[in-house]
Amino acid sequence: MTSHFSCDLVCRPFFFVRPPTLSFSCDSFFLLSFFSFFLFLSASFFLSSLLFVYSSSFFLSFFSFFLFLFFFFFLFFFALSFSRLLSFFLSFFLSFFLSFFLSFFSCLLLFIFLLCCSFTCLLSFFLSFFLSFFLSFFLFFFLSFLARPL
Repeated sequence: MTSHFSCDLVCRPFFFVRPPTLSFSCDSFFLLSFFSFFLFLSASFFLSSLLFVYSSSFFLSFFSFFLFLFFFFFLFFFALSFSRLLSFFLSFFLSFFLSFFLSFFSCLLLFIFLLCCSFTCLLSFFLSFFLSFFLSFFLFFFLSFLARPL
């Protein structure tokens, strides 16, 4: 039997404010966060290893791993904080534009750190952009849909 109580202090960062009437099961939150942690970790490792193959720079791969991990965790906490206040279509369009801009700026930052305009650099930019866009879009949308109260 699951215990249903308000877990505002655990389920959201301190700078997001939410009405105190909304609550959901904390067991499902911990299960969702445990599953999403390994999913974010594997997605960040995959994107950074893909970038390591194309750029052959260990520092850039190490930096991109934490950069992608930070953006995926930001999307996860944003989905948990604001998705229960939004409708289905608004959550869909917000996840689309937010994941587009976050993945574009993160890949643009990685492209600036590469400091060259070769074909492999451009290919790694577009591959990491599309992979991070689709991963962050689907993660954000499905996590925001799963975080809704029943």
